[in-house]
Order: sequence, then C-alpha cells, then structure tokens
Amino acid sequence: MINQTNTTDKKTNQKITKSVPYPLNLLEHYLKNYIPSEKSFDPNGKWEAKYKMFTMASGRAGHAGTLIFKRKSLSKKEAFIELTIDKAGVAGYWQKIRAKLKFKTDLLSSPVKWQYEVKVTTPKGEVLKNTEIKKHAVNYGNKIDFVCHGKRKEVEISGDVAMNRLLFDAVQRMPAVKNTKAEFTLIDHFDQIKPNNTIYFHNNIEVNVANNKKLELCVYNQLGDGILPIAYYVNKSGRLLFVVSGVEAYALI
Repeated sequence: MINQTNTTDKKTNQKITKSVPYPLNLLEHYLKNYIPSEKSFDPNGKWEAKYKMFTMASGRAGHAGTLIFKRKSLSKKEAFIELTIDKAGVAGYWQKIRAKLKFKTDLLSSPVKWQYEVKVTTPKGEVLKNTEIKKHAVNYGNKIDFVCHGKRKEVEISGDVAMNRLLFDAVQRMPAVKNTKAEFTLIDHFDQIKPNNTIYFHNNIEVNVANNKKLELCVYNQLGDGILPIAYYVNKSGRLLFVVSGVEAYALI
C-alpha cells in the first residue's frame, strides 16, 4: 500500500519566505540582521553617511572596506561633500581615497569642481612608493579640465554630467515615480569618462530584515557604456540604504 501525503496540510504548515529580489540578493545574508535607522532624514540638508563595502566571495558578500560621506549645503543650488574611501586590497594592503566635491543640487547632483588624493598603504600603514596620485578638475559645462601633478588634460563633453559617487546623493532626492529618467555622461572614479549612461526609477519592493520587519524600498537602476548595471535602494524617507553593482555592494551602517 502506498502512503499518501495530504498536500493541503503540508502547505499549511510550511513557512513561506519571500526571497530577496536580484540583485539585492547579494546582500541577503547581511539583510537578515539589518536594523534600519528610524531617525528623520533631510536629503537636502547636512548629513553624514557611512557605508560598508562588500565583494562577493565564496557565494556570499564579504566586508571589503568603507565609504564615508559628509555633506553640507552651500546654497539652494549647490552643496559640498567630503568623501573618504578605504578599500581592502591583498595581504593587508589598503587603497585610500580622500575627495572634496562641489556640486549642483539638481536631479543628478552634477559636479562643479572636485579634488582627490589616492594612495596605497602597506599592512604597517606606510604609503607604498609611487602610488600617490593627486588630481583636481573643473566642469565648465562643455568641457572638463583635469589637472594631475601640474599636467592639464581637457575633455570635451555635451549634455548632462554625473559622477558615480555623487549619484549616492542624487538618488536620495529623485522622484520615486514612473518616467523619472535622466541621461548623462558619467565620470567614473573621478576621471574616467563614460558616455551614454541612464538612471531611472524602476519600482518599489519590500524585503524582510531583522526582527521579522519589512522594509519598503524604492529602486533606481543605472545602465551605460563601460559599467555594470547598478541598482540603488532608497527608503521612504529618502535615505540611500543599499547599492549593488556586479559583485560589489554597499550597505548603510
């Protein structure tokens, strides 16, 4: 005699868990213990934000560094961010980036002028020889002047311009409505020009986080030449919580 299972009872006893949608599933393990901040937030004002950086390793996200943003308003049309990036390398070496960015408070947080320093440090904290770079740049609208160690490079541009790190600011003020879309030339890593980029509001999602709480997020997607697709996840108050690009991700602490 063959034993039969009551499929109705089996389904009733099962605990159904909604999976984390792609590509946020890169941070699925992190989300299980994530406790979102309940503090009020003004994307247009003065704020600080610290993000953990993750890279995919052995099928799950591993901690790879930090990004720290310190923002202040300069006027109704301009703002300023001081940015710190510490990225783990191999065998205890670190890449350290310090940047100061002046930008417009428009849809894309368009860069006006910026300066940055890059260096690599050893496990003992010493600067590795020949790894220090210092650059500054000015966006004139139709061209960008880059200056590195006294050498000037002029790049002609047309249309709107955005910077990858300043998009962390921009998405916090973007409308979460259908047809929100912007096309632009991307300045990646402060000096790499990548045309034909687009960012747009994609949809709203709900994910499970710590203590069985549900977190509502607005999703913005970025596509373009020379980059992997990027997804930005913003909460109801306008705070950017997560960013996922390929095998790299960021989560607000």
